[in-house]
Amino acid sequence: MNRKSGVAAPVANIVARIGGRGGNGHAILLVAHYDSVPTGPGASDNAAGVAAVLEAARWLGTQPALRNDVILLLSDGEEFGLLGAEAFVASHPWARDAGLVVNLEARGRSGPSILFETSSGNAALIAGAGRGVPSAVANSLTYEVYRRLPNDTDFSVFKRAGMPGVNLAYLGGVTHYHSALDTPANVDHASLQHHGAYLIGLLRAFGDAELP
Repeated sequence: MNRKSGVAAPVANIVARIGGRGGNGHAILLVAHYDSVPTGPGASDNAAGVAAVLEAARWLGTQPALRNDVILLLSDGEEFGLLGAEAFVASHPWARDAGLVVNLEARGRSGPSILFETSSGNAALIAGAGRGVPSAVANSLTYEVYRRLPNDTDFSVFKRAGMPGVNLAYLGGVTHYHSALDTPANVDHASLQHHGAYLIGLLRAFGDAELP
């Protein structure tokens, strides 16, 4: 249930956990919602995010184990009130382990994946992103624009719960957003690749770090 809007619905989140070498019990939580709106196929919003999370999981399987666990959350019901994220935070035992949240989104079909929102006290997050992701794109103006829009993402739920993290999205071609144009053929592969570069870079930067 989204208590802010009063919307409620059954959801089916997909969760998995990749064990680390043994940190302090905290984990990096990679998040993308897999539902879409009735008006669009949802290829960029948000199958691209799901694909990037799954590819990051595949990549992790080829590497030595990180110190920290990695939790994968493919959430349901984001478009209708962030319901899957609300359910995860409210009732899943792994939620309390999240020491860093990385949420993937899209509001278009192309362009760089932009780090447009963080939790408060973000100096270490920004430094880690800059260190781990050579192609990182971020500036403080994007959040000032975003917070004036009538929009939320799953990250809003994690942020309210006090979890540190970052919110990423590409924004080019906004006319494709929530429309019948949001098809696999219209997804810019460079944008999808940049999503993946962020995930891998952040995992490298924080996978062995002390969390949160």
